[in-house]
Amino acid sequence: MLSGMPPDALHRTHRTRAVDLTVVGHVRAPLDADRAVVLVHGVGSSARAYRRLADHLVAHGEVHAVDLAGFGSSPHPNRDVTIPEHAAAVARYVREHVLDAGLPAPVVVGHSMGAQVVGQLLADHPDTASAGVLVGPTAEPGTRSVPHQARRLALDAVGEPPRTVGVLVVDALVRCRVPYYLAQLRHVVGHRLEDVLPRTAVPVVVVRGHKDPVATVPWVELLAARAVRGESRTVRGRHHAMDSDPEGVAEVVLEAWRWSSRWARRTV
Repeated sequence: MLSGMPPDALHRTHRTRAVDLTVVGHVRAPLDADRAVVLVHGVGSSARAYRRLADHLVAHGEVHAVDLAGFGSSPHPNRDVTIPEHAAAVARYVREHVLDAGLPAPVVVGHSMGAQVVGQLLADHPDTASAGVLVGPTAEPGTRSVPHQARRLALDAVGEPPRTVGVLVVDALVRCRVPYYLAQLRHVVGHRLEDVLPRTAVPVVVVRGHKDPVATVPWVELLAARAVRGESRTVRGRHHAMDSDPEGVAEVVLEAWRWSSRWARRTV
């Protein structure tokens, strides 16, 4: 069984400050955890996007669902923040709260813009991840404008469960706020994930929901091919596949854990 909260699981909150950026981690962990997964949300979202996926992962290790700087419960910075800066802040969080706690490098999962952040982390900070899982990556070539991405996200929202849309609306309009959201969206369309992934060394799994209008099949396959050790997977659902098919995405994360363990043994 993938789901189910262990009766002895702990809840805690961590904060990491990287210069003027703060990352907040919402942690659920069994007492005997010997590995971890870090979950990175998309633009306008927060750690709340991963509640259902976390339910399916917590029996298998520590689950760190983070709020990027300016999102969720993280304080708003007094400036715009780039994708590489978000990645550097998450890398610092991993070093402080996973590696320094004696756990091995985690599997790091990113959704939407979070997939771009995670891809950048894998390339720039290779010591902080044993594998990457990129769910619904955004901004394929030919769609790199704010209006184009906004249309695709709006099209996706029509078919998402009401609870998913409700959480996202509150996170984007109330917690993140529109000016910061729009500034971050410009970084989404300016980032070139396909140029970043060839610099990664660890296993990368690129995932899409089977009805995702944002992450198309050709885009997912291209990204998997660009990663040095890349694979692609399809699960049920739309862009927020970790909400519509948490068990399917959890299976991919567990596969990445196994894959990274085998790779680590071969490289020792």
